[in-house]
Amino acid sequence: MRHLKAGIIFLLTLLAFAGYTPQDVYNPQQVTRLALTLAMTEGKLDIDDYAVLTVDLAEHEGHFYADKPPGLSLLAVPAVALTRHLLGAPTGVLDREQFPLAMIAAVLSTVGLLAALATSVLYLLCRRLGVPDAAALFAAAGLALGTPFFGWSTAFFAHAATGSLLLVALALTVWSQGRAGVWIPALLGLLLGYILTMDLVAAPAVAVIALYYLFGERERLLARLVGASLGGVAGLLPLLVYNQVVFGSPFTLGYSQVVGFEGMKQGLFGLTIPDPAVIGEVLFGLHRGLLPLAPVLLLLPLGWLRMGQRPDLRSLAAVTLGVALCFLLVNASYFYWDGGSSTGPRHLVGMLPVLAVVLAFAWPRSAAGRVGAMVLLGVSVLISAACAATYMFADVRFPAPFFDPILNVIVFEGAWVRVLNTMVPCAGFALLATLRERPSGLQRDQLAA
Repeated sequence: MRHLKAGIIFLLTLLAFAGYTPQDVYNPQQVTRLALTLAMTEGKLDIDDYAVLTVDLAEHEGHFYADKPPGLSLLAVPAVALTRHLLGAPTGVLDREQFPLAMIAAVLSTVGLLAALATSVLYLLCRRLGVPDAAALFAAAGLALGTPFFGWSTAFFAHAATGSLLLVALALTVWSQGRAGVWIPALLGLLLGYILTMDLVAAPAVAVIALYYLFGERERLLARLVGASLGGVAGLLPLLVYNQVVFGSPFTLGYSQVVGFEGMKQGLFGLTIPDPAVIGEVLFGLHRGLLPLAPVLLLLPLGWLRMGQRPDLRSLAAVTLGVALCFLLVNASYFYWDGGSSTGPRHLVGMLPVLAVVLAFAWPRSAAGRVGAMVLLGVSVLISAACAATYMFADVRFPAPFFDPILNVIVFEGAWVRVLNTMVPCAGFALLATLRERPSGLQRDQLAA
């Protein structure tokens, strides 16, 4: 029953993401990533054909390239190549009707697919950790529908995909405990390495999960280290090869060749010293705050408290907290901490799938508490759906984007109709909550007569 529910969760969440895909097709960062994908389908790496449509560029030896790591663009190549073939445009610049279709294919085949997979893996992981079925469903619905993870799973950005793979890697780490096998460390290393090929900002969080895996058990440390290292190199290989071919060195990044954005030249590609004021803003502020957009996350301290009360979960609780701190400190150190055109703190989205594990443990034990938790979830879902239905790229000049422009568009321009798309997956989660697992034969024998 668990795996059946996980499959249904995967379909429900993918349907939810598809209902709001694509976001602003010509957002510069999306254009840059899709332009690289389109170039790859033609056997090249420069994005000269689309350079006029974006400001997110790296320039090298007279050509323009994506300034982003190539991992997400590379994952989209099969779906975009098929889309080009179906459109009858296997080569050349796509027109204004074809380009959005290619964007939809790119988003759903990468970010949307990985985000739906992560939501179903989250449910299975929570059940494995011993939380009730209702708590696991609460966490899955909270992540997929009640946080900015929702909206960013409909855009061709790396944040949601990065967070999804971090969660899958964490789940593999938990599942691997007590198991031997060469493929487990290699696969984990591959996942963690490829995360860096998509999003180098996740490096500290990757290190936290890697250390948790390596030192979580004393046995077979050398085998785990060797296997994970080999897998990690394989995951990083596309990035290294891309850098070598484009910039002449495997260790030269597109960020070092960026056009404009002088702030990227401060510190390490724009990273300096964490600013406490920025931490406050990205958590609580109306401009870029996470909690105003996802009040269900107010339950996280309760989840950490309960995990800390269980000796077998204390290290896992520390890992989830460590991942959150990594993303917070990196965001607070970044010159462009507000993410430019962004609804909510997009640089924190990568930590949300891991934090959703904690959310499962925050499921209240009393009926009154559960009612309160469901109210928080319901408000969070409405906020997230409103954002996804209108603006995930709110202009930096708006001091409180949810109220203006998002709420104004919802109320006065009829965008509330698009919010109703969320009712289908919400109803699906509600139905899943009514399905009870049948006890096994052993469990049935133990039931009172």
